[in-house]
Formats: sequence, structure tokens, C-alpha cells
Amino acid sequence: MSRPFDVCFIDADSLIYRLALKTEISLKLAKTYYDKEIESIQWDTCAEEVKVALKGKGNFRYDVADDYKGHRKAEEDPNPALTKRRREINEYAYSQGHHASDNCEADDVVCIWAQEAKDAGKHYVIAHIDKDINMMEGWHWNPTKRELYEVTDDEGWYFMCIQMLTGDSTDHIQGLKGIGPKKAEKLLTDVARCDMIAAVRGAWQKAHPEDWKDLMEVCWNLIYMRRSWDGFKRLTVEDTLE
Repeated sequence: MSRPFDVCFIDADSLIYRLALKTEISLKLAKTYYDKEIESIQWDTCAEEVKVALKGKGNFRYDVADDYKGHRKAEEDPNPALTKRRREINEYAYSQGHHASDNCEADDVVCIWAQEAKDAGKHYVIAHIDKDINMMEGWHWNPTKRELYEVTDDEGWYFMCIQMLTGDSTDHIQGLKGIGPKKAEKLLTDVARCDMIAAVRGAWQKAHPEDWKDLMEVCWNLIYMRRSWDGFKRLTVEDTLE
């Protein structure tokens, strides 16, 4: 890091989830912890400004795959106390002027902000603990590990291609059967950036000769963090070539 950051973009969704898990503490104390976390992140990153992204209503990815993140509706909420506390903290954060965008995720919001900052020539950092955001170029701060690291454009693209091969079982995103992180890395070793997506396409085509396009598009739409507010349209395989 050569100079202080102009702005820090915070993905508060995972932060709120962690706080909501502590259902044994009072809501008042949870709010205090939340405020201290945001203050701590600004202090640690030496950012002149912070912008905080929250979970809004809906998610365009549910239209792509109805079981994304286990979204298929159960008859009963398995943890109503957690759901209630998460909603309460989220509402409090929103009342503090923090930003909630509907039909997308906080991950998308911070990546869009980061792209806008990059285009404007600002020195920015993204505070998060979500591995998916590592596909976004720029400086990153992990508040749990207290780790500052930089992701280059090529590294972000490589990480996204790895995810396109392996999927993400945590979020119910289907990758290619039999391809884990090590095999995916081997497949992309010594492959130029411009050829990586071709290698990914080839792997999907080999695994699913009949319907590889449809299956790859589902994975692509679920994994890819958007970069603009008009980027929530369904992406096609052809978009991977742009």
C-alpha cells in the first residue's frame, strides 16, 4: 500500500450474520458490536471514507437457480431466532445510512463500487471475509485475519475460472464432477489469461456434451460478481468471451 485509501467498501452481510449468531446477547449490545466493527475497519484501513453494503430484498440469482444458497423454501424456518436477529441488525445498519440494494448481494454492491472507484482513479480497499469477492481487482482487507492483500486483474480472473470449474458447495453451485481445487489449478497451470476461459469452456463441453452451454451459464451467472448496476441481466456463454 503506497498511500492511505480514499475509500473502504465494506461487505457487512457476513459481519451481520456473525453477530446474529450470538443470539444470547442483547440486541442493544449487538448494535454496539456492529458499530465498533465498522469503526475498527475504517481505523485499520486508514480510509478517509467508508461505504457499507447490506443485504437487500430478493436476489436475481434465485431466478437462475431456485436452490441457490439452499433457497428452496422450507415449511418452517429452521432457526427463527437467528433470522429475527439478523433482520433486526440489518434494519439498524440501514437506519445508520448504510446501503441496501434489492435484487443482488452485498458482494455485488462492493464490487460495483470498487469498479466505479477504479474507473475514477480512486485508491480503494474492500473489507470482507467472502472468498467470492477475491475475483475483484484491487486491495482487500480481511477484518477477521487482519490481513491486507492485493488482487491483480489476472489473479481475479484466475480465481473466477477456478470457481467456474469447481463450483461452490456452500452456495449450492454445481461445478464439474471430479474437479476439485487442485485439479482445477492443474488444468489452468501455465495457461495465458486469454486462454483460461477457453479451457473452462472445453472442460464443461467434455463433461456435458449435450447441454454444456446451459449448465455452464447457470454456474457463470451464480458465481460472477457484477461490475455495474445494469449488469444483472442473465449472462450467456458468449459473454465469457468479452
